[in-house]
Amino acid sequence: MKPESFLRGAMVLTIAGIVVKLLGAVYRIPFTRIAGSEGIGLYQMAYPIYITLLAVSTAGIPVALSFLIAERGAAGDRHGARQVFSVSLIFLVCLGCLLSVGLFYISPVLAQRVLGDTRAYYSLIAVAPAVFVISVASAFRGYFQGWRLMWPTAISEVVEQVIRVGTVLLAARALMPHGVEFAAAGAAFGTFTGGCAGLCLLIFVYLWFKRQGSPVTAARHKSPLRFVEALRILKRLIAYAFPISAGSLVLPLVQVIDTVMIPNRLQTVGYTVQQATSQFGQLSGMAGTVVYLPAALTISIAMTLVPHLASAVSRNNRVEVNRRINTALRITFILCLPAAAGLMLLATPIMGLLFDDPSAGAVTAWLAPAALFTGLQQTTAGALQGIGNTWLPVVNLMAGCLVKILCNYHLTVIPGFGIKGAALGSTLGFLLVFLLNLFCLTCLTDYRFKIGFLLRPLLAVTIMTMVIPAIYGIFGSLGNLMATGLTIACGAVCYFAVLLVTKEIRVYEMRYFFRS
Repeated sequence: MKPESFLRGAMVLTIAGIVVKLLGAVYRIPFTRIAGSEGIGLYQMAYPIYITLLAVSTAGIPVALSFLIAERGAAGDRHGARQVFSVSLIFLVCLGCLLSVGLFYISPVLAQRVLGDTRAYYSLIAVAPAVFVISVASAFRGYFQGWRLMWPTAISEVVEQVIRVGTVLLAARALMPHGVEFAAAGAAFGTFTGGCAGLCLLIFVYLWFKRQGSPVTAARHKSPLRFVEALRILKRLIAYAFPISAGSLVLPLVQVIDTVMIPNRLQTVGYTVQQATSQFGQLSGMAGTVVYLPAALTISIAMTLVPHLASAVSRNNRVEVNRRINTALRITFILCLPAAAGLMLLATPIMGLLFDDPSAGAVTAWLAPAALFTGLQQTTAGALQGIGNTWLPVVNLMAGCLVKILCNYHLTVIPGFGIKGAALGSTLGFLLVFLLNLFCLTCLTDYRFKIGFLLRPLLAVTIMTMVIPAIYGIFGSLGNLMATGLTIACGAVCYFAVLLVTKEIRVYEMRYFFRS
């Protein structure tokens, strides 16, 4: 099977990411109605710790694996690619098992002393086995991505999310009569059942490729992998993966800090424990779910960018490197800009429609610009990783997280500002990270950010923002569901129509792009 083109691979992952994110947003609606904001708050307390452990065990390995396999694929070394995969798989099996067992035994301490709510214990032990399963699955995903085959990852992610959502809703409904903490734990257990489904599918695809004699799994018979060679591969794998894992660890750690800091800071200005947990649920479980939805698009672009840039760098093709970066940033801006603007304007009706909580609209509007800056940060970080520089995104991300923590501490206690201060901190933090990443790219490559490609999307989004309030006013009498849905649809049509009229998007060029 031939490797997929850059844009085709990105499109496959993007479609899967949209489905996954939509399912992730949709399941929170009935889950919130079942368990309430307190239930989703308990669920969100355990989830950042789970994501933190995944960052330790898996975040860097798939990217490093795709980078090393892309290098070997460009050189025609299929046997070497198989060796890298074997070493990575064994390493992730051992590491994932260790972290899962560790989380299970340390859960009581985390719930009582770190999270400050003993009820979170049940959610923590529910997600513990998922760390092992997702760790193993990430090895297969990284291997396929290294061969520039994105569809196995895409399909497995969709299957994983479908099973997860089904488990969340069934378990939460069944366990809610026993208490909100058990409903949250049932939802958390969905990470394990979904992970098992995704892993089984990836193993099936790998065995199918092997049976078909595909170049992806085929390699000339050579002597078995020696211990010394395995150590050499593992050393290089860790050297590339460690900074990526460290960078992926920063945001979950900040989420853990948010979990501890934000409710406590809100309590210092008079909120009760329940009110502070509910406010935190509005930010992380409601606003964050919707605002970070466009990240499904940009993380796909970043993941696809890494092996393509690695292949171009190995051939010393600077023209292709710059063209890939420019295309990725242009697509990111075109897709994320209208999302951020639309969320700012329609925050209250969207929160009322999705979560039956219009009061979450204020914090959503303050967080909305992060939809654009998160996407630009992810794409530029992927570009830096693709050219082989993995530490700079980590350093830049830490700088942005420092800004976020300072905003959390100082802004959330301002009377009348509260949780909106934490939202503003996220927006400013991601903006800083993007600017730092872009500066590093211009220093390390011949790439120069083209201000010109921002003008027509800015014109389109300006017209869209003028049209949206009028459209919502026209359809407001039809009810929030119809008014919000029609306004979003009309706003999107208006935005892309302007892009077509100004020739920012040219239909006849799409075939060329998908071959590139």
